[in-house]
Amino acid sequence: MNKGWRVLIPYLYLAPALSLALVFSLVSMGISLWTSFHYFDAFAGSSGYAGLENYRRALFAADSYCWLALRHTALYVALCAVGVVLTALPLALLCQKVRWGQALFRMLYFLPSITPGVVLALVFYHLFGVWGNLLDQSSTALPALAFMGVWAGAGYNMVLFLAGLAEIPQHLYDAARVDGANAWQQFWHITLPMLRNTLVFVTVMTIIGAFQVFTSVYIMTSGGPERSTEVIAYTIFLNAFAVAGQMGYASAVAWLLFGVVAVFVAIQMRVFRSRKVYDE
Repeated sequence: MNKGWRVLIPYLYLAPALSLALVFSLVSMGISLWTSFHYFDAFAGSSGYAGLENYRRALFAADSYCWLALRHTALYVALCAVGVVLTALPLALLCQKVRWGQALFRMLYFLPSITPGVVLALVFYHLFGVWGNLLDQSSTALPALAFMGVWAGAGYNMVLFLAGLAEIPQHLYDAARVDGANAWQQFWHITLPMLRNTLVFVTVMTIIGAFQVFTSVYIMTSGGPERSTEVIAYTIFLNAFAVAGQMGYASAVAWLLFGVVAVFVAIQMRVFRSRKVYDE
């Protein structure tokens, strides 16, 4: 085999995955963008050009629930982001201190992350019923869903924090102890700064995932009670599949959600961009 063909071998290995990504991501996104500018009825197979009408309706129409859904989504995102960080990081610190059975602890905490969302939703649906019908009250339904989201994601992010903790040079802690720093001072001045990149990654990925919450809402509350848990993804689903002729409107809402997430992540990455925090 000559050198020219040898250069193409890595791309041949990547071709199946790239083809799937192209068909099911880029092409589908292009179709969705086209649909957002049309009145499109998937059931009747009819369509017509709408221009920016679907976007205008989503943002300004009196019968639009997009702003309500966005508020619910923002609250859910905030609860999940704070909850995951405040849960996963302490778990990682505790797990790091365990001398025996660390692999077992990692596995037990990681299990919820690989459990199907439908199974988790059904389990917590019954648990919340036992705990006082939390899903039947407007004031507690969304926080209850966020609690489930934190429980499901904390283990996965704990593993990421463990990887970040393993990369912190031990000599920094040794020097701090020689200088008389206590455990809190070591955490605040060494551990947190050195986990900066991991913390940013965990926060960004948690926020992106929380913006797309759907399964738990669909199974546990169906947007209720009184629309108190209707989030953007569920609004998109309702208009795309539950109401005939609304596929264009649903696609417009989906692209608005994409814009919100993209802007938020860009700002966050700009503010918390990677910096070198120590010198070898």
